[in-house]
Amino acid sequence: MIRPGLPTLAVAATLALALLAGGCGGGASKEEFQADMVAARDRVDDALEQVTHASSVEDLFARLRIAAAEVRSAATDVAEADAPDGLGDEERALANTLREFSAEITSTVDTLEELEGAAAETRGLDFAGWTKTQARLAALRKAGIQVPALERH
Repeated sequence: MIRPGLPTLAVAATLALALLAGGCGGGASKEEFQADMVAARDRVDDALEQVTHASSVEDLFARLRIAAAEVRSAATDVAEADAPDGLGDEERALANTLREFSAEITSTVDTLEELEGAAAETRGLDFAGWTKTQARLAALRKAGIQVPALERH
């Protein structure tokens, strides 16, 4: 025997669950998203900082490759973070910029390895990806996400 009101209750419960589940995507708080962005930024900054401690050309290449891997991993972390409404485009832009930065670091190492002796003559490295990452972090700050700029190392 079906009692009146039972199907209505089931439908209401199903709708409530659907609404709650639908709110999960893109529903991260600004504070959670900010913490994720700061953590990714810190990984990138730490990876770049460790490059400055290279003790030889071979060590420099190894540290740059590690930095590239860390930057790529940070890009994945950014891409997997749950952005609050209105910040999805900034999140995707930062993730893409970090992936490009990682590839740029790897390409630089490959080029320096091919040009024997070039690394020993190099007085510094300048990466367009670093500048682009700074711009993406600045855009997040403008959107209200308090994430520091990368340090100069």
